[in-house]
Amino acid sequence: MRLNFVKVNPVENMTIFVLDQVDSAHHITVANRLMDYSNIHGEQVGFVENPRSLKGKSLNTLRLQMMGGEFCGNATRSLAALMVHLKSQPIEGDNGIYNVLLEVSGSDDLINCQVRATSKNNFYLSKVNMPLPQRISNTVITFEDNKIKTTRVDFPGISHFIVEANEVDDKDEFLHTIKRNMSKEDYNAFGIMFYDSINRYLTPIVYVRATDSLYWERSCASGTCALGVVMAKNANDNINKKIKQPGGELEVSVTMNNENILEIFLDGSVEIIAEGIVYIDDQL
Repeated sequence: MRLNFVKVNPVENMTIFVLDQVDSAHHITVANRLMDYSNIHGEQVGFVENPRSLKGKSLNTLRLQMMGGEFCGNATRSLAALMVHLKSQPIEGDNGIYNVLLEVSGSDDLINCQVRATSKNNFYLSKVNMPLPQRISNTVITFEDNKIKTTRVDFPGISHFIVEANEVDDKDEFLHTIKRNMSKEDYNAFGIMFYDSINRYLTPIVYVRATDSLYWERSCASGTCALGVVMAKNANDNINKKIKQPGGELEVSVTMNNENILEIFLDGSVEIIAEGIVYIDDQL
């Protein structure tokens, strides 16, 4: 199988887009091969498809189908930047600012992104209007005879656990504890956001169920938004924060009214790294 691909760098959350139409039955196999160290190597794979909804078709936009059916904010804003880069769709723009609507797995609504061009022709700033959380709940995880307080934020397509980083020594084993606790739930993906509140530093890890893939990500868009939601809820006020993480900074803005979350925006850089052809074994 010969596939056209683009590799992008949204704050080092390395993402591979497959541009050709691939049967959904093969998504998991293809994604695992592309993410492998011996292949293109990345943290996640998104398949660029034709829209399925009537609204998406009427707008002549594209659909981003993530490898496990999850929602990914970094991949969403990256595909928006790629569409501007390739000029592959009619996109309204003014003074180097472009508005892009996308269909995305894990979301019932179209997702709006704002892409800003820069002086580098492969480097963009891209902001995504994130879906609102479906549920926010405080929970206590029993771990190594300790009670670890977490806040769980459920978004469409992915759930995140916000944890104070300094309270957990063995973070890998803590993840497996969460995974065991989640085993009876119907979910696409979950993340644990280890946040060092003293140094204001986020370390994200994300597990995708369909591909059984686990990555200590260099940045996580939906996880950053989950942290922003918790910050806004705790302050009972709007927030705008730049969150440091291994790959750089993502900026999250949360708007509230009467303790309700009204809007969440996630902003950061997107760099187009490579475009080309990749070969996958025909025996899928």
